[in-house]
Amino acid sequence: MDSQSEQRSSESGVWRVKRLEPALVIAVLACSMVIGLIGLALSGPDLLVPLAVLLVSVFLFNFLLLWLDRRGGAQRATAWGALLGNQVFLTLGVYLTGGFHSPFFSLYAAYIVVASLQRGWRGAVRSFALCFLGWMMLGILAPPVDVQDWAWVTILVGSHFLVALIVGDLAHQHAVFTRRSQQRSRELAFLREAGRSLGASLEPQAVLAETLAKVNELLEVEAASLALVEPSTGRISFELAIGGGNESVRGLRLEPGEGIVGQVIQEGRPVLVPDVSAEPKWYEGVDEISGYRTRSLLCVPLRVKGQAIGALEVLNKRDGPFSEHDQQLLSSLADVAAQGIENARLHDEIRQNAERLQEAYEELQKLDELKSNFIRNVSHELRTPLALMRGYLELVLDGQLGSLTSEQEQSLAVVAERSAHLTHIVNDIITLQTIGAMGYDLEVLCLKSLAEEALERARTWAEKGGVELELEPPVEDLPRIRGDARRLGRVFDHLLDNAIKFSPDGGTVHLSLQREGAMVRTQIRDEGIGLSTDQFERVFDRFYQVDGAYTRRFGGSGLGLALVKEVIEAHGGAVWVESEGVPGKGSTFSFFLPALKEDAAA
Repeated sequence: MDSQSEQRSSESGVWRVKRLEPALVIAVLACSMVIGLIGLALSGPDLLVPLAVLLVSVFLFNFLLLWLDRRGGAQRATAWGALLGNQVFLTLGVYLTGGFHSPFFSLYAAYIVVASLQRGWRGAVRSFALCFLGWMMLGILAPPVDVQDWAWVTILVGSHFLVALIVGDLAHQHAVFTRRSQQRSRELAFLREAGRSLGASLEPQAVLAETLAKVNELLEVEAASLALVEPSTGRISFELAIGGGNESVRGLRLEPGEGIVGQVIQEGRPVLVPDVSAEPKWYEGVDEISGYRTRSLLCVPLRVKGQAIGALEVLNKRDGPFSEHDQQLLSSLADVAAQGIENARLHDEIRQNAERLQEAYEELQKLDELKSNFIRNVSHELRTPLALMRGYLELVLDGQLGSLTSEQEQSLAVVAERSAHLTHIVNDIITLQTIGAMGYDLEVLCLKSLAEEALERARTWAEKGGVELELEPPVEDLPRIRGDARRLGRVFDHLLDNAIKFSPDGGTVHLSLQREGAMVRTQIRDEGIGLSTDQFERVFDRFYQVDGAYTRRFGGSGLGLALVKEVIEAHGGAVWVESEGVPGKGSTFSFFLPALKEDAAA
């Protein structure tokens, strides 16, 4: 109910209790009993019996009305029965005890107060009118005898009239306040329930439909529609409509700022139009499309974080014109609905993005599988002819297939070296493809021995590049480790090969091992070009090349460091690189491997 209809109800009937209030009735009866007992004590013996009978009758009559009311008797009958019956009993008691000079005359004031509290202004007017009729009967049965008596009667009537006015006004104010409080409580409960129901679903269409259902429940309108701004174009699209011409309205699009809906979204404030025919911004095309006649409308923005994402529009309220209270209430509902709509829309976008990412991920998996199969097949296909080629080259170089000139021998030696390098690359590719599927041959190892063997294998390659290799002796005995000797040997080979490849002529590659707690740390430091900080993680990616110019000069497949990372982490260790990024200061590759428990505890 809006404020205008609330005010009309307050003025006409104000506050109506559905049933007699037991506590009020019992309280009045208790007060009346006390006054009645006092009256019996003060009355003479001639009035004792009539007053006692009257008092008992009053109690029985009121308890009978209360019983009928609690049993669901006719409300109007019990209410009028209480007013008329108690008025008769009261007038009779006053008449028996002195008329206008009766000590019970003050009960008329209690009678007016009770009726006013139960019926507001209506109760005050009715009770005073019935009291006036009772006083007229008293005036007929025991008329005033002189001017002083008439003055007394006038004072009594005037004072009770003032009581009726004051109590009626207080009851009216109390009724208005109570009605507004109850209405506000219902509205808050409605908004809470609306927020709960709108937040219960994350499907956009379900939230839109629930929003319009709540609007119709709240304001009882002939038609309602919900429009949203299309993020990509900024145009306004009517997503859902109920009531007159809803099928025609749904899907309708407006340009930004067009019509009242466009104005509300653009300005971010509600608009109430009592008569659309007098509103220049009213877009008549909607009625022409839907065949529905709009008389009045109320439109409020749907805002999220101060930004209008759409508008909520209601048309032709059934029980009268739209009011400011309707606008406030619809704006509150729109704020709740906007958050629910935005949450549903974001959830839908996240779901769609997740589906696209899943599809892309599955496609990448397929491509990665195809790439892996291709590399594996190519590698295996290359491995066999390379082995045959190297075998024949060794036979030719050993002179088993005939003598060679010095030039032929040198040329074939270069071919043999290059084929060995190619075989090395193929083996690395196969190892990377199968490293997760193949097990490790674990045994107790001395890491220093593995390092020394790797240095011997790399010495020839280092001498050709003019690079010295240096093993720094550990400061203490190194604990043993458990690992795969062949694969850890390849780790040393790749790290030394990498250091030699990027070292300048006359440079030195330092290899050191040392104990750090329960781990053994290995460092290989060169004096080459160094690395920038953004390359620290990427150098361990498969096929990553630090510099095309250098890789063309020195060769390399970009697989060595990736293999190092795979093997070290499979042994429970970690590998990393450090560099200042300054040419000549080189890079330092380090890795940790866990020591044997019995050696680590020593």
